[in-house]
Parts: sequence; C-alpha cells; structure tokens
Amino acid sequence: MSPDWQAARRAVARRLLRRSAQAGGATPIDVASITRVLVARPNHRLGNVLLLTPLLQELERVLPQARVDVLAGPPFAACLLQGYAAVDHVDTLGARPLHEPRVLWSLWRALPRRGYTLALDAAERSQSARWAVTRSAARWRVGMVDGDAAGLTQAVPYADCGVHQAQMPVRMLRAALGLDPDAPLPPLALRLRADESAAAEARLSTLLGAADAAAPRVGVFAEATGAKRYDDGYWQALIAALRARLPRMRLAEIVPAHGRPLLPQLPGLHTAPLRAAAALCTRFDLVIAADSGLMHLAAASGVPLLGLFKATDPARYGPYGARQRALATPHLGVADIARAALDLLPGA
Repeated sequence: MSPDWQAARRAVARRLLRRSAQAGGATPIDVASITRVLVARPNHRLGNVLLLTPLLQELERVLPQARVDVLAGPPFAACLLQGYAAVDHVDTLGARPLHEPRVLWSLWRALPRRGYTLALDAAERSQSARWAVTRSAARWRVGMVDGDAAGLTQAVPYADCGVHQAQMPVRMLRAALGLDPDAPLPPLALRLRADESAAAEARLSTLLGAADAAAPRVGVFAEATGAKRYDDGYWQALIAALRARLPRMRLAEIVPAHGRPLLPQLPGLHTAPLRAAAALCTRFDLVIAADSGLMHLAAASGVPLLGLFKATDPARYGPYGARQRALATPHLGVADIARAALDLLPGA
C-alpha cells in the first residue's frame, strides 16, 4: 500500500469518526440496563477471531441477560462462534474496508439502528473498530486508549489491560464495570458439538489407532508464516528427540489448509474445514504447533498444547489454558522442547 493511499485512508477514517461522534460523559455503566452489546474486532486473521472468545465468555458471566453482536473480519467468523448462544449476529469487514464501499455503507446504516446499549472496541489501535463502536450510538462505548478517546464514553488506559491479546478486552470490560481485574481469566474456547468430536475420533483412530495412555497420540503442525516458520531440519530434529524420549508415541502431522504435507515422513490428516480441524485437535493427547492460526485453534479446542514461538512475543499471543504452554525457542535446543512437550501429556 503506497504512503499516499495510507494517508488518504487515515484521513477518511478520522472524518468518519468525527461525523459519528456522540456526545456523552463517562456516566457509570448500569449493568442491569444492558440488553444488547456490540463487540468490534474486525481483524481478518483466524487467531484474532479466536482471541475474542474469552471476552464472549466474560460477557456471558457478567451480563447474562444481554444479546451480543460481533463485528469480525473473515467470513468464517460466524462458523467459529456458533457455539456461543448469546451471539445473535456476526458482521464481517475485510482487511481494507474502504475497498468494500457497499459493506461499509450497509454497516453505516445498520449500526445505529440496532439498539445497542453497550459497545466494546476489543481491538488494539484499530480505526475500523473505533469507528464501528462510535457509530453504534450505544449509550456506553468502551475502548482501550493511550491518549485519543474520540467517540468513547469509557476510556480504559492500555496500562490497565495487560499485554495478552485475548485478555486485554476482558480486563478492559472489567475496568469499565468496576469488577476485579485479577479474577481468573477465561481461556480461548471453541465450543464443539459432540458429533464433531465423534467424527474426529473416528478419523484419528483409523489413522493411528484407538486412544491408549501408554502410547499417546501427538499431533504436529509445522506451518507458519514469515519469520515464525521453522525449517525442515528443525522439525526432523524435534521429531527424533520426541521419539527418543517416548518411543511408543504415535505422531501425526496436522496437514495445513493448503493440503500439502510438510512432514511427509509422518501420517497426516488434512485440517479443513476449521471446526473439523479443531475437533481433530481435541482427539490428540498433545498438539505441538508453531505460532499460527492453527495453534490458536488448538488452544481454543482445549487440547494440551505446546506453542512454539520464534519471532513473536508469547506473552502477547501464547496459549494459556489448562496444560497449555507457550515456549520461546530461539535459545532452546530440540531436547529442551521435547522435554517441555512431554511434561504436558496427561499423566506426566
């Protein structure tokens, strides 16, 4: 994207925010009067949809009477969030919303008509999310700020929200409602149906055999983008280290969505579609994954998980559920990583 186009995009976004701005002070939020909530995080990456699930769980807990709409990025967001009964509607907005004028115009018209009482900017420094929250005309509009609070009635400093991308909006909501920010934080959760899990078990049993505590089934996902990627030699060495420590382990590759195996020496299962991939993850005793959308999908499935971080900060993006760990790998050998992985196996 050229500098001129970026400047034009920012100028249009600022104008939209000014035109949408609602007057209103920081009057305390009346929890009992909240009936409809907008959650805005229009990021197109898979992981960013899943990072919303802790906030949706928190909304269920503290606002059980409220219905929730979500403004996300990718078209598969509605499928991923279908397990959340409080979610009524999922809008999607692409990575370049000004390239989608019809979608933007439709949202422009619809948002203030839906009767939101609370709108949450759940993104970090997103002009699209702030615009949607401002345009919603909700009585209370909450966002994280480091100075610019345009369009908000409740502005929560970033310093009060922590650093993890899944936990920040939960802490933001707690701060706005005056709740304990340090209460236990919900993990990522993709609510799978029993039939989805049963189908995944059938696939994995056909490939590796039935579940057996003495011979655990371990899934490996090697795909990652850019600087997050590990080379083939790294994965070969890690697989050898895992087998040396637990020879009876049954390893399989979780094949990326593009369908091309990266670890052809292992039996593999294709990951598409997304809910089927998540259900497949749940049937392993452990998943080892490079930092990726599939890693977040595995985390949301609840499986024991080791996420490997080569370039990004695990404190901001790492899995943190039960028996889930993020590991920064630049200064670790494969023997260290194999040891950390096996420590997460049930019964370890």
